[in-house]
Amino acid sequence: MKRIFPFVAAFIVVFLLFSCVRRVPSKTSEKEEITKLIEAATTPEDHMKIADYYENQASEMKVKARSHASMAASYRARGKPLPGLFIHCRNLSKKYKEAAEEYKAMAMEHREIAKKMQKE
Repeated sequence: MKRIFPFVAAFIVVFLLFSCVRRVPSKTSEKEEITKLIEAATTPEDHMKIADYYENQASEMKVKARSHASMAASYRARGKPLPGLFIHCRNLSKKYKEAAEEYKAMAMEHREIAKKMQKE
């Protein structure tokens, strides 16, 4: 009986911990939410939320661009160059930078829409 008690206690503790943890919203639900908001945006606040979403996406793209630029530099600096991997990472870095610029532009457009709506 004394040997079983620690296992039962551990099980109860784990069960209680998992029962207290709330579900964290996934990126999928965020994307679904923003898609619905884009389809139905009618207020300046809606457009500001969309702009904030695009700003966050731009930030994520910048992080990915820097990461791939760093990897490209590492592949290029090796004693035995790995040209295929260098080119792959360099190209991804460039595409992520371009995506960041596009997201920034989209955010600016939604901010302009919100400003115009507030003036009306």
